[in-house]
Amino acid sequence: MLPVIPVYSRAYQANALVRAPLKLTHVEARIFALALGCIHQGQTELPGIVIPLGRVITQKKGGSVYETIRDACKSLMSKVVTIESQTGNKKRFTAYSIISYIDINEGTGLLTGNFAPEIKPFLLQLAEQYTHVEIETLLTLRSAHAHRLYWLLKSWDDVGIWEVPFDTLRKQVLGDDNDVTYTLFYDFKRYVLEPSVRELHSLGWLVSYTPVKEGKKVQSVRFTIPKPQTSLPEHEEIMPIAPPATKSKSKAADKQMSLGLVAELPTLQQRIVTRLQKLKMTTPQIDHVLAFMGDDEPRIAKLMKVTHPLLRDYEAGNKVFDNLGGAAVNLLKTEFPGLYPTLKA
Repeated sequence: MLPVIPVYSRAYQANALVRAPLKLTHVEARIFALALGCIHQGQTELPGIVIPLGRVITQKKGGSVYETIRDACKSLMSKVVTIESQTGNKKRFTAYSIISYIDINEGTGLLTGNFAPEIKPFLLQLAEQYTHVEIETLLTLRSAHAHRLYWLLKSWDDVGIWEVPFDTLRKQVLGDDNDVTYTLFYDFKRYVLEPSVRELHSLGWLVSYTPVKEGKKVQSVRFTIPKPQTSLPEHEEIMPIAPPATKSKSKAADKQMSLGLVAELPTLQQRIVTRLQKLKMTTPQIDHVLAFMGDDEPRIAKLMKVTHPLLRDYEAGNKVFDNLGGAAVNLLKTEFPGLYPTLKA
């Protein structure tokens, strides 16, 4: 029997690494996030990377999942992060690899590997100038651009305002070796910035931005970053994940297919399931909500927004709930009148 794999709830990076130019595909971003979940800040050496393949791609339309993950790993192995600094009039340029070794084994259902040892100061035992995010939140994001923007904005959320030159922001999200894609702010806004901000809004994080112009040209972008509405306890929770051992199915497993195997659901619905499970709603109640929400993005964004204060009060211990699930149901009945006839507490 394969051992349970410990996955920590938070991912950490030094701000210098977060803010360095880096271009990732969506699958690469997921692998990187899951790899960061193998690290605990109390460790003295970088641990090995162990990721169940089923966590990398939760749904796939056509083609081979194995080949998609393989191609992403090959690309990730070639990624180099460049960090530039200046002391007085002396400049310094340093390039780092992120991953030194990756193995994908369909037999065990695992992706294993190692971080490059030189990257250790940016990932482990971070005391200052670092950013941490919740890994499950990262995994709900549907695009690589949203992953990058989420990390960048989180690295500035203690300040609340971040103004960045447009060209710098473009390189941070798209990589510094891309001088041809979305070089006009109009295109960058349409294809990168706006879709990414909408994804962050769907999480209930209402960041906003304002283009700053000199004449008719956008020179920089000023972000307004609200404080997160929820926070995890100071200790890091371990979320054990068992790798797939067999392909056998049971009646009990079939019954839990809609919730236990969230990979069967569209990504937007995964967010609903995760949120409502945290709010202690029952499986039938969550199924009713899923049927009502469908893939209506504005409605789902509203659900995530209105349930945030309830989850915040529960997780922070600001309020004691005799029946958290019942409180969540009553909130949804109030906010979504059309849900009332089909949803029973």
